[in-house]
Amino acid sequence: MTRASVLAWLKGRHPEPPADLAAKLTQCVDVAPEAVFAGESAAVVVGALGTWLLEAVVERQKAAHDTAPDVSRPAINTSDARPAGSRRESSDAALDLLAADAFVTYAFEAASEEGADVTGLAKQLLTRVRA
Repeated sequence: MTRASVLAWLKGRHPEPPADLAAKLTQCVDVAPEAVFAGESAAVVVGALGTWLLEAVVERQKAAHDTAPDVSRPAINTSDARPAGSRRESSDAALDLLAADAFVTYAFEAASEEGADVTGLAKQLLTRVRA
């Protein structure tokens, strides 16, 4: 599938997602690696978008955790005592997780529409995620 065909498929979903979520889904389709679009069905490609995004969130969280100050030791100054991340980062992560969930939900919707093996899709998506 192409990016354009995925975007067209997403635009055909009813009910439409809220505006912020729709914008995030579009952004993800625009920036996802080309390999994500290698599948031949909407179910496989949209599911791959969901797992790709989930992996990206996990990697960002790991990186933030690895660079966070050690709050178990006494703080030298007040900036040292703050936990890693900001409300904005938390909000962004929450929207990313919501979008990943939407992609996976849409993948099962597509599988149902395509008459595909939903159990096989579930196994494929679960084995694809590296946490």
